[in-house]
Amino acid sequence: MTLTGNKDLLLLTFAVAISLHTIMANSTDASTSPNYNVFAADLFTVVVDNSVDRNVVFSPASIQTCLTVAYLGAEGETAEEMRKALKLGEGDKNAVIKKYAEFVKSSFKSTNPQGGPLLKIANRVFANHNLKISGTFQKLAKEYFGTTAKLLNFANAAESVAAINGWVEEQTNKKIQNLLQEDAVNSDTSAILVNAIYFKAKWTRQFSESSTRKSTFYTLNNDHVHVDLMYQDDYFRYADLPELDATALEMQYENSDLSMLIILPREVDGLQNLESKLSGINMSQIAEKMEGEHVDVFLPRFRIEFDIDLKEPLKKMGITSMFSSNANLAGLFVSSVPQKISEVKHKAFLDVNEAGSEAAAATYLKIVPMSLNLNQKHERSAMNFTNITLR
Repeated sequence: MTLTGNKDLLLLTFAVAISLHTIMANSTDASTSPNYNVFAADLFTVVVDNSVDRNVVFSPASIQTCLTVAYLGAEGETAEEMRKALKLGEGDKNAVIKKYAEFVKSSFKSTNPQGGPLLKIANRVFANHNLKISGTFQKLAKEYFGTTAKLLNFANAAESVAAINGWVEEQTNKKIQNLLQEDAVNSDTSAILVNAIYFKAKWTRQFSESSTRKSTFYTLNNDHVHVDLMYQDDYFRYADLPELDATALEMQYENSDLSMLIILPREVDGLQNLESKLSGINMSQIAEKMEGEHVDVFLPRFRIEFDIDLKEPLKKMGITSMFSSNANLAGLFVSSVPQKISEVKHKAFLDVNEAGSEAAAATYLKIVPMSLNLNQKHERSAMNFTNITLR
């Protein structure tokens, strides 16, 4: 069998699901159980709709975890919307968060002493020094997510942004830089919640650099470019997916249960059709269909950087009240001033080569007082993002 890699025709689902199958298998009611990977598929659908002409890479785990930390401080309708859209499952709020935290802890493990992948996740709350964070929020955030708080004087924007960006760079081995621009905060900013993820691993079956050749590579609209195409033939877990009109390949990482799942549409122009069918798909169900087969693998060597404003995608997924005057984030601060979230932004990096993969991602959400006139502020400041790079 031959799996031919196409830059724009490969869906690289870079997600951690080590313990997800066990969690789901033990559930007696799938309708009320957590379904974290479905959040990833739903988010992918809305993200690609807004990024038709771009290569897309993002970390659902980073986005989901950052929002779940915020969910700790949400109440009422705001909390209910977040719980449903994040696919956190039914039940008492603390129990729901505890279960998700256990999933994260079991999935993100430190470096394997036998040379396995490096995979780490970190969360941090950067709060306005004039505000007092709720003791309950601090206790649960630290207990469940290892999240600690740092107080900053946001009136000193340059110093505050440098502190946040420096923390992100440290957590991501400098692969995510300048997550925030200097004008991202000011004296009115209440808090910035940040999540960062870093991953680096070698393939169990590495590609030989001597086998990499320049080759024709088909992009959207049947255009083509010449890229460095890696090649190997070996036994891999593989599946034919007629319901998606696609095939799937799982590439294992050395000394671990982690792997990269690659889904390839059968038709050269079949990417958009595949994307539309992925909404609501649990990736673990695809993994269950895979069997060991001999596969000829042609895969581009590539590096992608991607950034996105998640406000509108999240609204499309049903998370609306936290951005509005109806937001209820009463559990975040010891304050009578109501708060809402004004921004959720994400930045990601992925490098795939003969030896393995390196990836990083960071997500931040900005919390502001409800009385803040966002339109007026917007006239004075704008968030700039770097463009995607591919090489």
